[in-house]
Amino acid sequence: MAGPDDDKDRTVFGQPLPKPGDAPRAVPRPGAGAPPAGGGDRTVIGGALPPGPGGVRSAGGPPAEDTWLGGALPPAGGGAYPPQGQGNTWAPQQPYPPQAQPYPPPHQPYPSQPQPYGQPAPFGGAQSNNGMFPELAQQQAAPQRVAPRISLEAALKPSGLAQTAVRNAIVRAASDMLILLGRLRTGLVEMQSQPLLEHTAREIDRFERRALESGVAPQDAELAKYALAATADDIVQNLPGTDRGAWLQYGMSARFFEDRSSGVNFFRRLEDAMRAPGQRYEVLELMLICLQLGFEGQYRTGAGGAVELQRGRAALYETLRRVVTRPGDDISVTWEAVPLGKRRRYGGLPVWVVMAIAAGMVVALFLTLSTLLNQQGAAVQSGVIALHQGQPAITIERPAAFVPLATPETTQLQRIRDALAPEIASGELDVGTLNDFIYVRLGDVLRFGSGSDRLDGDFTPLANRILAAVNAEEGEVRVVGHTDSIPPNGRGAFKTNEELSIARAITVRDILAQGIDDPDRLEVEGKGSVDPIGDNTTPEGRALNRRVEILIRKEAIQ
Repeated sequence: MAGPDDDKDRTVFGQPLPKPGDAPRAVPRPGAGAPPAGGGDRTVIGGALPPGPGGVRSAGGPPAEDTWLGGALPPAGGGAYPPQGQGNTWAPQQPYPPQAQPYPPPHQPYPSQPQPYGQPAPFGGAQSNNGMFPELAQQQAAPQRVAPRISLEAALKPSGLAQTAVRNAIVRAASDMLILLGRLRTGLVEMQSQPLLEHTAREIDRFERRALESGVAPQDAELAKYALAATADDIVQNLPGTDRGAWLQYGMSARFFEDRSSGVNFFRRLEDAMRAPGQRYEVLELMLICLQLGFEGQYRTGAGGAVELQRGRAALYETLRRVVTRPGDDISVTWEAVPLGKRRRYGGLPVWVVMAIAAGMVVALFLTLSTLLNQQGAAVQSGVIALHQGQPAITIERPAAFVPLATPETTQLQRIRDALAPEIASGELDVGTLNDFIYVRLGDVLRFGSGSDRLDGDFTPLANRILAAVNAEEGEVRVVGHTDSIPPNGRGAFKTNEELSIARAITVRDILAQGIDDPDRLEVEGKGSVDPIGDNTTPEGRALNRRVEILIRKEAIQ
């Protein structure tokens, strides 16, 4: 049951600023079961919505710790900012204490706590489906074309926006840093952790000097500096390929504030600043920009974090809009109607006249181009005719009638087969024709080690018998190596089947070179597994494919 003391934790937004020198006015506590007095110009933050639509509060107040953002208010006391529980948010508030100790853990929001009078759900709070501002559906992002990356050197150049006439002095001082964070968030900058780390630290220091020189209050400059440092850490540490170790150890929050929990403390400081949006409007606007640039903090990995973050951004935006009203949507604020003349304008050319002139121009252009083309074509034709003037006449000599050549009594293939008949009969080799060559195919008789080019047996006797047939012929002799389709395991000297086939062909070539009459006739080629003669899916087929062929060029038929 809520008591009368619960009203001390409420904060009233929307009443006019006090005049300089006037004491803060106390805000009367609204009665139980009725909305706050004052019409639409005041909003009581901290109360609960009724369970049904209509906007009428139920009897009873909120819990003693219930605030606009779901966290606990600091104890009442004097200072630069208003003491909590007095109802006036426009008076000064106590500045932030130094960051000697980390902030306490975040206050857990009340489950399913409805927001007062249809306000957007705060950070960490639940959203009522019956409020005045329904929950916005998150649209699916359309696929975007990948833009070219920007070099880090170009991205770190100052933009010059700090000298522009931006009304918000804090945003104006942080313009270079915000542009860099936006580029990093979209992945358009080539990542180099160490230069980026040092440049970000210098930019944050430069921002603080600019803000103080522009007349920003020291506590606002410190909070804005903390927001920029936390945003830089949150964005860079979650980029793909980033050196997370360097940023976790030397991040901006740890460097300037000795704070390694900026993902939580950012929202705590935001809650404190939102208690006095009139005095802290500029720094709240900067923190909203940080959220729009991609700061997620504790909501990045939590369940329902994206929804809670969207609600919090909407609540912050609505708070800022209550302080500074959004301008109207009129295109021209001081527009003035232009009366149409009563008299009809004469003197203009009729449409058919304009079309006739245009058609005449097209016909004239066509005739001009046609004449020029004919003249140039005639000149080219005359030049072509004059190319062969004075040249002797060309006579065509008809060849004699074709007489088929007589087939020799003994062909080259037959001679080689006769010379290697015993080996062919024993199955050691095979002889046939292949395009312009006669092949001597060696199969299992060449026993190479698995994945090796070294022979396990003695190939010399068979090589000498083959050389006897080869030396009797003329022309090129090509040694071609073949393998099966199983690639080498990568641990040997040969990484591919092509390399292995060449090496085995070289081994056979070296043996043949010892007895051939002209070693220059020998050539080597490796085809790997591209020319199989068997099925590579069976062991027998793979054995046929592991071979070396000696190709002898066919003799010309006389």
